[in-house]
Amino acid sequence: MRKITGVILCVAMCLMTASCGIFGIGTKNGSASVSGQASGAALKSLYSQYKTDGQIDVTNLNNIIMLAQLSNGIQGLKGVDDKSAFYNEFAEGLILGSDRLVTKNTASTVTNTLQSLANSTDLSTIAAAGVLAVAGAEQTGQQTAQTAQQTVQETTSQVQASAQQTVQQTTAQVQSAAQSTVSEAVEMIEDASDEVSSTISSLTSIFGLLGK
Repeated sequence: MRKITGVILCVAMCLMTASCGIFGIGTKNGSASVSGQASGAALKSLYSQYKTDGQIDVTNLNNIIMLAQLSNGIQGLKGVDDKSAFYNEFAEGLILGSDRLVTKNTASTVTNTLQSLANSTDLSTIAAAGVLAVAGAEQTGQQTAQTAQQTVQETTSQVQASAQQTVQQTTAQVQSAAQSTVSEAVEMIEDASDEVSSTISSLTSIFGLLGK
């Protein structure tokens, strides 16, 4: 519950907001660094699942959210020069956001790959699918919290029995709505075959550099 809530808050910020060198790692809060950190965090999450399953599962709710976070994070790389302040600070952010899964030695290559993806591919459908995925996850999370709170508040067995029936009915309704939202996000991702193919190709290339 805490994990999915943290993901929701992180991604919601990224979806709403959508000169130091690479080797001068610090704690910056400029737009380039923020975008780089969001992208680095998404890379770390996607890489973890990739290492476990051997592929990027685009029907996985968390993966959809992370793909959207990455898609939004790299938009600022469009048209920038690899010697620009934005490029360098983005690369710094990648290292920080990925907890140094992206290293000083690989940051420039990873940034180049993401820059190429941003310049060559319209990632708007992936970003939109992420919004739906966040909404579905949020609906599920809110209902879990409400159910837990109501269970704690009920004190007598008779009231508990009545409350449990209400909770079960409400839970089923909300879960159905959440599942519908998530299913729509998955369908949207699956329909965006060109976007997804280009993104997965770029990620596979990046993951080959990480080696952890």
